[in-house]
Amino acid sequence: MQFVFPLAPSFEALLSSPGYAIFIIFLFLIARFLKLTSFDEKPNITLRKNKRRNSSQKCSHLMEEGSQCATGPFVELAELFVQCSILQELYTPPSIWGRNGHLQTIAYGLLGHHSLKRTFDCRHLVRLSDGTTATFDLFEPVSAHQNGGDFTLVFCPGIANCSESNYIRTCVHHAQEKGYRCAVLNHIGVLKNVQLTSQRIFSYGGNGEMEAMFRVLAKLYPRTYFIGIGFSMGANVLTNCLASGLDPSISSRILLGISVCQGYCASDASSLLFDWQGGRRLYNYIITESVKRLLRRNYAMVVQPHVKSGLVDERKLWSSTSLLWLDEFYSRRVHNFASVSDYYSHISCLPRIKDIKIPMIFINTLDDPLVPEALWEPVRQLCETHPLHAFVLLKHGGHLGFLEGNSLRPRSITWLDRFILQVATAVSENLEIGEVRASCSTLADVFDSEEEAEAFDDAFN
Repeated sequence: MQFVFPLAPSFEALLSSPGYAIFIIFLFLIARFLKLTSFDEKPNITLRKNKRRNSSQKCSHLMEEGSQCATGPFVELAELFVQCSILQELYTPPSIWGRNGHLQTIAYGLLGHHSLKRTFDCRHLVRLSDGTTATFDLFEPVSAHQNGGDFTLVFCPGIANCSESNYIRTCVHHAQEKGYRCAVLNHIGVLKNVQLTSQRIFSYGGNGEMEAMFRVLAKLYPRTYFIGIGFSMGANVLTNCLASGLDPSISSRILLGISVCQGYCASDASSLLFDWQGGRRLYNYIITESVKRLLRRNYAMVVQPHVKSGLVDERKLWSSTSLLWLDEFYSRRVHNFASVSDYYSHISCLPRIKDIKIPMIFINTLDDPLVPEALWEPVRQLCETHPLHAFVLLKHGGHLGFLEGNSLRPRSITWLDRFILQVATAVSENLEIGEVRASCSTLADVFDSEEEAEAFDDAFN
């Protein structure tokens, strides 16, 4: 008996087969999706090169002219960044998949610190002037600060998030271990076990809750210094809060503000979220459904009364598939605005950034699927000439991802967690040795001349 074995196809036959061509195209698309050819880079920093006079000389000069000089500290960001070694290092996302912004955005919710069980030390409830009850959670440090100082990190989470959100828990846990007290604002309507006392949930830019939290913290800890940190929508809230003109007794104790992955302008963002490029239309739908879930959960308090009064059309509300339509049929009506454009103009922080007298660091990523370059580029340009602010751009990181590591499995501590702690440590060290200079009462005080201040105002007004 003879056995006949089929001959293997020749290499030329494989190359000419349709299946081989499809396989090659598939591999190419996968490599392109994962951005396997993208190189790691250091963070790109944009800030004005200050040539400041000695702060004490400047303040004494102002006092001679009859001006007020604040007693609060002033942070020189250019000097601060020199002490942050993380800004001199390559940001290395996890191998193979970490260079894709979508996967970074999604993965952190799945791979974060699920093992963290420690809860807040104290939950504070604050009644606002409109009857709303704002809540924030307080986390005391688990070890002493290396400089022996009293510093509080004040967090404002992203849309529909709270202190229980994974990225907040991880950052708070890391900060507690380094000796920092943490306070986290819980957006109204997010916590399941907190009863609402007014007929609304949070807004995208309302800073009443944030201001109330700062007031309570300032009374509870009269010797502490604050560093404000906002994520995504929460960064917009924080920025508006710092621009609103807090009481000098509070603002003089805020050393720094850090904004992470925010879109800055609600009007521009609402239109860009309709684009399918980068999958933004899908993200728009997902976020809208998340907000609608909060409305359904609190239906009796925040929806039913407005439906009965005729203010809200319930059918149109539940049929909304985008934030723009949700805001048209619900948010702008509940917050008493004549149009959604008026509402967006009121909550957007972009026009107010130039007037903030507290140093701020704005962080965005090039591959953020929710915040394209068109939204953060105006802020980057402003930071080129603004004497107090800086812009940090990462090539990778997605939206609030910032996962890093040299293997498929990322580290539990993200690049952002490390950056926040390095900045906070640098500020605290400078404060301890007296290198944080006294600030003055107006933004013009930090320019080298009146002509330079006027040129800045002309450029951004």
